[in-house]
Order: sequence, then structure tokens, then C-alpha cells
Amino acid sequence: MTEAGVDERFHLLEREIRLAGEAIDALSRDYRAAIDTLRLEVEVLRRCVMRLQPELAEQFDTMRAELIQHVDPEAP
Repeated sequence: MTEAGVDERFHLLEREIRLAGEAIDALSRDYRAAIDTLRLEVEVLRRCVMRLQPELAEQFDTMRAELIQHVDPEAP
């Protein structure tokens, strides 16, 4: 393979890597935006429940601690 061919192949690989990196960055931004949206939705739901059922406010921390012990958030 000639030096020009090697250079051309190197530049193509370099471009592929750059494009893959840009795609990963875009996916990462999309995931962060989706997570932020979910966090806001959960907070809205929590506040609605607290207003509708004020007695749950006292139990919330206990229930949360219990769930953290028994629920794997990464389980399917």
C-alpha cells in the first residue's frame, strides 16, 4: 500500500472515530435530558401526593429507606 493510501485510510478512520464520538456525545445529552425530565415528573408526583395525602409526608422517608433496601433500580 502506498503512503498516500495509508494516509487516506488513516484519515477515514480518524473521521469515523470523530463521528462516533459526536454520536456518543449526542446520545449522552439526550439521556441526561430524559433523566432530568423524569426527575421533574417524579418531583411533581411526589408533591401532588404530599398535598393530597399530607399524612404520607411523615412516612415518605421511612418508605423510601425501605424501598432502597429491597428494590434494585437497575433490575429489569
